Amino acid sequence: MPARTGAYRLRGTHRRSPHDGRSPSYARFDENGSAATRFAERSLRMVLEVLDGRRSATQLTRLTDPAVAAMLATAARTAVADRRLGAAVLVAVRAEPVAPGVAEVVAGYERGARRFAVAGRVTCRRGEWRLVALRLR
Repeated sequence: MPARTGAYRLRGTHRRSPHDGRSPSYARFDENGSAATRFAERSLRMVLEVLDGRRSATQLTRLTDPAVAAMLATAARTAVADRRLGAAVLVAVRAEPVAPGVAEVVAGYERGARRFAVAGRVTCRRGEWRLVALRLR
């Protein structure tokens, strides 16, 4: 069956309209959003391991933009005081597509009894996801 664009019908159901309560990014989220979320979870866990000193910053070079990798290497060397609170544990991740192949990421992590926030942006080029922007706290 050939793929159709635009509105479609499912056995007697009415046609979808632009006003059916779904955001315009709904379809893209199913296609790219889950992949972006999986990538964000994996890469943010690695970022927290780098910040804790449990992983080398050089292991992030394939997952991050060079500027992000440099920022994380610097933060890993200078953020020793944060480590006293305990190991960082990723507790929640959400990715929201903003354009095809681009998603904004919001996450939370805990150190001991305190909770912190992370925001970032991931992009997909040639089938590979990359963390291109990151803000901690």
